[in-house]
Amino acid sequence: MIELIEGVILAGGSSARMGTNKSLITFKKKLMIQHVYDRLSPQVNKVWINSNIFLEQFPKAQQFRDELNPHTGPLVGIYTGLKSAQTEWVQFCPTDTPLLPLNLVEKLFKKTKNTSSTIIVPMLSGQIEPVFSLCHKSTLEGLKAFIFSKKKKIADWIEQNNFETVVFDNPDEFNNINNKEDLKKIES
Repeated sequence: MIELIEGVILAGGSSARMGTNKSLITFKKKLMIQHVYDRLSPQVNKVWINSNIFLEQFPKAQQFRDELNPHTGPLVGIYTGLKSAQTEWVQFCPTDTPLLPLNLVEKLFKKTKNTSSTIIVPMLSGQIEPVFSLCHKSTLEGLKAFIFSKKKKIADWIEQNNFETVVFDNPDEFNNINNKEDLKKIES
């Protein structure tokens, strides 16, 4: 566990492609969000949950709603997560990736020691995985303006910041489950 980092599970989306709240989908006899929580919590000092509904499985004090317009994308969850966290660095993870790397935070945080970058992002097969970003609190300053400019892509926001990447090799760890077909594939 790295005490200098808190984690935020981004679970505030509408889950439109799934047709039901992805956090509450059962995968291998556990809720999807429980898998993410169980894999993230040993890596960070505290786990927050960004959800626009109360999830009774977790303490209310660990949950927060989007501070800006809800359901406008994960950037609003990142904004609210950066404001809620008590640490300088915040690790973000989506609720629909039950196999996220057990060494995610360690690998990303290690990169902060050799750089002045304010966002560290996993890279897989030449592509960044923006929803898994490790962000410094200083990125909060420009994020609100970016959101109000009606831009929604996390990758676009990342590219406006001083960022670095860290290569990961296992694509299964970053598989996200957007719909019932994705769920069937990952269960097999």
